[in-house]
Formats: sequence, structure tokens, C-alpha cells
Amino acid sequence: MRAWALFLLGSALAQIGKPLEGLGQVLTPPPGGEVRLEQRNGRLLAVAYTGPLEPSFLAQMVDRATGMAFGAPLKEWLAKNGGSLKGQRLSLRLGEAFLLDLALTEPIQARIRPNEVPETAWGQDRWVLGDKGPWLRIFSDFQCPFCQRLAREVLPQLKPRALKGELRLSYRHFPLKEIHPEALPAAIAAECTGAQGSFWPYHDLLMGGRLGDYLGLARVLSLDLKAFATCLKDPHVASRVEAERALALRLGLRGTPSLFAGPYRVPNPFDLERLLDYLALAR
Repeated sequence: MRAWALFLLGSALAQIGKPLEGLGQVLTPPPGGEVRLEQRNGRLLAVAYTGPLEPSFLAQMVDRATGMAFGAPLKEWLAKNGGSLKGQRLSLRLGEAFLLDLALTEPIQARIRPNEVPETAWGQDRWVLGDKGPWLRIFSDFQCPFCQRLAREVLPQLKPRALKGELRLSYRHFPLKEIHPEALPAAIAAECTGAQGSFWPYHDLLMGGRLGDYLGLARVLSLDLKAFATCLKDPHVASRVEAERALALRLGLRGTPSLFAGPYRVPNPFDLERLLDYLALAR
């Protein structure tokens, strides 16, 4: 990782994950301030600032670095709490995908970066398409309409890339069973088809909204129905699904679909261009 120090002349900024050569917007720090851009694989990884506390500037920096409207609430929060938190070091969560490390010292220090999960946290990836390239891990729920939308609109554009070796696509179970009564049974059924080498075809059938008749869907794929029915009752299968759900909760995930490109939380899983940017960042 390298960093560029951009002193009082201002700095060009784009969204995190975008190529550095594409930076086109100008962000000028206040007098006495310094902005530093950090890069990985030729792409913007993080934006750091050292200088006087200027809430309006921090708000602008956050909005430009993330491409999202976090600045106004941050400015309001600083106006209410900045004085009482003077001297403290904080890590503020901006939505699901970004963190703002903030030291309210003199001068203040601020750094915007992606929400990141260390590789050691993931455990074994089991339902994988592709054998090389950066990981794209998808926490999903078969009854979730947004997950079904992802499977319908985005995954068909990613699966061929995975099969060509451009990425490794990994499915992770996160059944929201409190609100989706079929989410857990569907996940267990998908596990059982995976035991017969048909996880992804069955995944596609389930994401088409065909929930409930799990044996019938297994028949569509010409699976061994007796082995499938036996597997559905195996408590170890349910335990594997629950273990992945527990991992999602430990990671602080609040909903589905939740995607990670390498260690980085993807801001908008339906924005294919930005998703590919994050995969390039993680490569």
C-alpha cells in the first residue's frame, strides 16, 4: 500500500474502489489541513485527513469518498457531540459498508475506509463457483425478495466470470427465520442437494420463488430422492446452516443479501460496476 500526501493545494477524490486515474472531483481541505489518499491495486482504498475540526469539510469528504449521503448526519452529530468527545478516539459505522476512524484531538485525525473482515474469520467456503481470483462471499436467504432479485439480475453476470477464473463466488447461508418461515427449510434442502453436486442448480430454482416443494424440486434435477429425503432430517445439516447464520450475526450483518469482495463489504450489491470495482480492489 502507498499513500499520497496532498497538502494545502486540494485533492481529487472519487468513490472508494474507483481507479485513481479516474479521480476527477476537487476537495480542498481547510487552511492547515492535509488529505491523504491510500491506494490498493491502483484503486482508492481510504481517505485520511489531519487538520482543524471543520464539520462541513468532513461531511463533504465522507460523501465524496463513499458516494453516499452520510455527510449531513455526520455534520449534525459533530455539532451536538464534538465538544463533549474532545480528545477521544472513535470508530463510527457509516451504513453497513464504511467506517470512519475519528480522533477528536488537536489537530483532529479522520480516516474513511471500507468495512473489512479478516480472512481468518471466514472459515471454510463450501458452495463455490470458480477456482481462482478474489472471493465474492454472498450471505443470502432463499425467501428474501432482494436475494431473489440479486440471483435474477446480478449473479447471471458474475457466474460466467467465476467459471473463467476471474473470481470465486461463495454462497453463505443467512436465513432470516424470524420473518421468513421457509428460509431455514430451503437452506437445509439446498445443503442436501449440494451433497449430490447440485447446489447451484437448486439454488437457482429456489431463487425463482419455488419454495415449499423441496422434494419436487429435487425430482426436477433427477436427484436421488431417497438420499435427499434422509438428508433433510439429518440434524448435522441444520447445524451447518445455523453455524453460517451465527457467523453472519457475529459479523454484525443485519439483512440480506450482504456481499463481501475479499475482506471488503460491498456498498450496493445491485450496482454491478461498483461490485466489480471492489473485486478489483480485493484482487
